[in-house]
Amino acid sequence: MKIFYEIFIRLAYLLSQPLRILSPKTNLFFKGRKNSFKILKEEINSSNKNIWFHVSSLGEFEMAKPMIESLKSEIYDLKIVVTFFSPSGLENSRDYKVADSMVYLPLDTELNAKKFIKIVNPKVAVFIKNDIWSNYLTYLKKNNSIIYSVSSKFDESQFYFKFYGKWFLNKLKKIDLFYVQDINSKRILKKYLFNDINISGDSRFTSVIRTLKENKKINKIEKFIDNQKCFIAGSVWEKDIKLIDKTIKNKSIKSIIAPHDISSDFINKLDNLYGEEAIKFSCLKSEDDFKRKILIIDSIGILKYLYAYGSISYVGGGMSNKGLHNILEPAVFSCPVIIGLNYQGYTEAEELIELGGVYSVKDSEEFYEIFSSLNNSEKKRNESGLANINYILKEVEKNSIIIQSLTKNLQ
Repeated sequence: MKIFYEIFIRLAYLLSQPLRILSPKTNLFFKGRKNSFKILKEEINSSNKNIWFHVSSLGEFEMAKPMIESLKSEIYDLKIVVTFFSPSGLENSRDYKVADSMVYLPLDTELNAKKFIKIVNPKVAVFIKNDIWSNYLTYLKKNNSIIYSVSSKFDESQFYFKFYGKWFLNKLKKIDLFYVQDINSKRILKKYLFNDINISGDSRFTSVIRTLKENKKINKIEKFIDNQKCFIAGSVWEKDIKLIDKTIKNKSIKSIIAPHDISSDFINKLDNLYGEEAIKFSCLKSEDDFKRKILIIDSIGILKYLYAYGSISYVGGGMSNKGLHNILEPAVFSCPVIIGLNYQGYTEAEELIELGGVYSVKDSEEFYEIFSSLNNSEKKRNESGLANINYILKEVEKNSIIIQSLTKNLQ
């Protein structure tokens, strides 16, 4: 199986090359990896006390940040390496200064894994969620590194637990400590004879609490809203726009739309759709600009702060197969959250719907109905917002056990 896996990785690499011409993101995926080893050699000394965090993309990096920052403040001589699988993770995190080195993860071939572990020599390695790679696990174990899986989630449908996944399941058993999101994940791992499994919840809870405490103000946003009620639609795709379009055109409420895709094509589509009612964030200048009804966010990095200004929020991804985006970002600001119909498997969405802080809708008519009921009732908005923040405060307490364990093993 080891040989087949190695062939698969190399074959996938070769077959993906033509896509580089058509997709800038795919091109960056490969181009960015060319200098990973060179950067690591320049920035990291294998004799240092190094910890390695691996994340798939930007969302997982947000989950890692509270751990990185806590460890850095507690262990003065610690060096932190962060690797990313996706360009959207690293390219949008270049300004992060707490980590000592941030690079693309070289593809999971035996040669790359061996070389990476030799250069970094991590005392501890932390894989966020389920982006876990077989050759890296093998060489981490040979290096006597302590391996963590954090905020991971498992269910019987995953390939590890199928008859053809036995080889991968054995690789997974090289992980020393699991900090999983829920009781079902723990039950499944126990069933397959894993040890050292803790339920620590999702480290995004700690991350959004930090955003809340930052209390960051954005002057242009405050001037645009002008103390009025405001609807925030975050991480939206085209299907999400179709869902909310009728409502925000008809309701006399300020609206801020933050697309997940801020390419010029999609931004221009929105600009054309809303015409004179809308203005792009980058174009806010004159007094008349601030009087527009709809603000289109055409920059990255401010969405999580925008939710602080929302009376009602909508989080995208649930109307397609894109995957529901982070509902905790608006929820932490005691803001009611509306989502699309596809939220199954997102524990926080399932639980907050039960608690009354989040509302799932299937079409634009149902969205209009839920939005109107929230917009017309301050009592309902407050009750929903309170359900959201109370849920987060309860969950964030679980995250501290990961920091304590990491600190103990590094010291």
